[in-house]
Amino acid sequence: MDGPRLVRRDELDDLAKLLCQVFGFDQYYSQERVDSGLRRRLHRRGGRIIAEDGKPVSHMLTALDTISIYGCRVRVASIGSVSTHPDYRGRGYAGAILQRSIEDSIKARARVMIVSGDRSLYRRNHCVPAGHLYEAALDCQALPAAAGLTARRVGPEAWPTLAPLYQAEPVRFVRGTDLFSQVCFWWDCSFPQIWVIESDDVPLAYLSLTPTSRDDREGPERVVAEYAGSRAAILEGLPALASAAGIERIHFRLLGQDRELLYLLNRRGAALRPGRISGTLRLLNLPGLLRDLRPYLSARLPRADLRRFTATQQGETCTFAYDTQSLSLNLSQAAPLVLGGPEETPAPGGELGRVLAAIFPVQLPMPGFNYV
Repeated sequence: MDGPRLVRRDELDDLAKLLCQVFGFDQYYSQERVDSGLRRRLHRRGGRIIAEDGKPVSHMLTALDTISIYGCRVRVASIGSVSTHPDYRGRGYAGAILQRSIEDSIKARARVMIVSGDRSLYRRNHCVPAGHLYEAALDCQALPAAAGLTARRVGPEAWPTLAPLYQAEPVRFVRGTDLFSQVCFWWDCSFPQIWVIESDDVPLAYLSLTPTSRDDREGPERVVAEYAGSRAAILEGLPALASAAGIERIHFRLLGQDRELLYLLNRRGAALRPGRISGTLRLLNLPGLLRDLRPYLSARLPRADLRRFTATQQGETCTFAYDTQSLSLNLSQAAPLVLGGPEETPAPGGELGRVLAAIFPVQLPMPGFNYV
């Protein structure tokens, strides 16, 4: 066994064959296209493999990013593209790569891991469903249109024009103008379309739409993978977008903190239901996360409370304390408490419970273009 280690450039052709075999990519793309996607910097810097007989037989992609939470910058690690050749399964290869990725991500000062999957491999390593969001579906033609709004499809090269809209989001990934040279190949796999909504040629909002499935790319429904900008313009521009795109129904997934869009959807009679960020989340460094979020916490707790509150981590155990009251949880229990979600851990009573309820859950951004 050779690895876990980073994939080498001369192994990318064989890695493309592995991914095509495991994920069935060759049903939708040529192997050449997969190979081309794997040559992006993100894959070469974060693709870890185990090789046997000189070829990759197990693979996992780790992407390190920075997110902004109300101005506080936090490092996160994303995990995806986990694949093992059928002949080499059951040997613990994926688990070995995941453990190396966790260790390296902690060394790189990442505080949270975003995993694009939910299976026993991740659950055993304290990756749990978390995040707080809502889902809703809208019939586009039933919405009132606003005069003067237009919808136009754009390509990745338009990102510098759209970036200011995303940059104004309170919870977001920190991105540069060269975003699309770094995105994961998975972004292409979802056949995304980017639509900008404008008034007098001024961009007001954008939406990234994907099919409901790879087998229904021409269907009348789309899923919003990412959005930014004016919420009113998004909803009032949907009829124009639907007409230009030839679609009838759009499925939203929106962050729980997006109260404006929640309010507007509710006013339009949309049925909102609880959801969660795709995949699972894992806490990597709880004390580091709260240090990074100190200004965020200061806006929610008086100084006296912050001085009396502590959060520590020893291995896989997190302890929250306020004066003499304390609560110890393993990482699988702590993540839903800190980040929210369907398996949310109930907060204790007393002063510690009051403090925890004031600062948690912390909202992470939708993975969107950064999904791996």
